Amino acid sequence: MRDDFSKPYDPKDVEDKIYKIWEKSGYFNPDNLPLQKGSRSFCIIMPPPNANGSLHLGHAVFVALEDIMTRYQRMQGKRTLWLPGADHAGFETQVVFEKKLEKEGRNRFEITRNELYKETLEFTLKNKKTTEDQLKKLGASCDWSREKFTLDPDIIQIVYKTFKKLYDDGLVYRDARPVNWCAKHQTSLSDLEVKYEERKDPLYYIKYGPLILATVRLETKFGDTAVAVNPKDERYKEYIGKEIEIETVAGRAKIKVIADEYVDMKFGTGVVKITPAHDPDDFEIGRRHNLEIKEVIDKYGKLNEKAGQYAGMKIMEARAKIAEDMKAKGLIEKIDENYAHTVGHCYKCGNTIEPRVMPQWFVAVNKKGVKSGKILAKDAVAEVKKGKIKFVSKRFEKIFFHWMKNIRDWNISRQIVWGIRIPAWFHESQCTPRKNQEKNIGKCEQIIISDTEPKCEFCDSKFIQDTDVFDTWFSSGQWPFASLMANKSNDFKNFYPTSIMETGWDILFFWIARMIMLG
Repeated sequence: MRDDFSKPYDPKDVEDKIYKIWEKSGYFNPDNLPLQKGSRSFCIIMPPPNANGSLHLGHAVFVALEDIMTRYQRMQGKRTLWLPGADHAGFETQVVFEKKLEKEGRNRFEITRNELYKETLEFTLKNKKTTEDQLKKLGASCDWSREKFTLDPDIIQIVYKTFKKLYDDGLVYRDARPVNWCAKHQTSLSDLEVKYEERKDPLYYIKYGPLILATVRLETKFGDTAVAVNPKDERYKEYIGKEIEIETVAGRAKIKVIADEYVDMKFGTGVVKITPAHDPDDFEIGRRHNLEIKEVIDKYGKLNEKAGQYAGMKIMEARAKIAEDMKAKGLIEKIDENYAHTVGHCYKCGNTIEPRVMPQWFVAVNKKGVKSGKILAKDAVAEVKKGKIKFVSKRFEKIFFHWMKNIRDWNISRQIVWGIRIPAWFHESQCTPRKNQEKNIGKCEQIIISDTEPKCEFCDSKFIQDTDVFDTWFSSGQWPFASLMANKSNDFKNFYPTSIMETGWDILFFWIARMIMLG
């Protein structure tokens, strides 16, 4: 028997050689295929693996499925492109890198922005190389000459152009609104990045002067700017529009009673305290009634100076202490110890999410574009209903429609370092008049969208770039057209829209819905 057959099979030697032969042939590149004139095109844009670790079993599944489809279409004589790529994966990668820093006894908040970005980039590029090698070992017949990375300069420029186009169309705006804040990671999260769980907490029935109201969150009472009742609730009509005097743990105070139809007459006593700074629903009520926004919980999840003696305490610690002090003053009528309610948690660390009002960039998904006339969510649904986009299986289409019907404006700001920095520039607060332009002071643009530092038309003040980066799904949502536009000039014409997007159902809303809206 030959020695070749007596040795254990070593796939590394054989498969690496075969893959090199495949690559050398050039037939993964559609430009090199012996195509007949008028051949139809077929294109799959590979869902770019996160460049923050090795591939997992899910990647092996998608490579097998997409490789089968690609090879089949190639053998059918079609101009076939399977375009590979890698995702910088913003927040996901920064969390992974922070864990690495923790093991080294380091903290990301003690590292300069530039150094943290540089170290994360080195870490990401190393992992990117690993995933590329693994994809080749899986036999992926993709065109590596067209490979793209979400942080390639040409991709970044396309993302910038999309942002400016949406901004000029009135579909991107900056506003101080409640966001989902993670105190551990020190960033806001989109609604999709919040995991909701039911838990039981004490529901306190507290005395507010002549009224009694129910609340779980005693610690936010220092930020209350009104008490609300339903205008149809006969029990409280005499109080509407009046100020009532209340006893608090900090002494006596006055607070206004307002009427709003949002108030559920059946919840608790039908009276609710309104804390616009720390509850999204209260924020909307506050806007309707022009209420003050008083933040009493800081970005670290601790009560601030407005909480008086409770300043510096963490939320649960403060809640327990306030309950104790209110009991001592006779300000608690009763307690429901097992009140079940839903609480949001960070999908990465599990910490309770704290609503905070912060200036952020949002994509308006239900508003009509002032130039384009487009309504992102509505138009995305219309494309699916027309059959231009088909879901397999059909049940995911129903889930998509349900989610799009209830979609809210998308917060695309992230208070992290790793990612594509938002190309928004803010004018310095003080104008420095330029000679012969004194009369134009006050006409200066306060916000300019630009990929380079702008100059003021009327004064010598500088513009300061936003320190936030884009939500990674904002750039990933542009992946099909951005990756083709950034490559050879005819790729977008030949292969867009793409033929198939194969991906997991778990990112149907994170990614698929946003690709449809931005595509």
